[in-house]
Amino acid sequence: MTGQDPNKLLMTSHSNETGTHTTAASMPFVSDTAGFHKYGVLWTEDELVWYFDDVEVARAATPADMHEPMYMLVDLAVGGIAGAPADGLVTPAQMHIDYIHAYSLNDWVI
Repeated sequence: MTGQDPNKLLMTSHSNETGTHTTAASMPFVSDTAGFHKYGVLWTEDELVWYFDDVEVARAATPADMHEPMYMLVDLAVGGIAGAPADGLVTPAQMHIDYIHAYSLNDWVI
């Protein structure tokens, strides 16, 4: 999300599927992002499904080059599509993370 529009989520996959930086994005709106929430993504061979507080909010086809193990990146980005802060500073800005979990679908018993 961006500071100027905190109820719009930016659910994006980044890949090099086309030989250049490629993105698939959805920007759903939610009622409230204040406080702690659960953000998730189900990553399968065929599709990516994003969740906000256990509710599906977006989905996209899994890019062809996203079938190998990867790493997670969690950051507090400033600028880019969000634009520069009005005062030109990156502060005050905070991101609080209570926990991060990663699971393999093989870990789940149905």
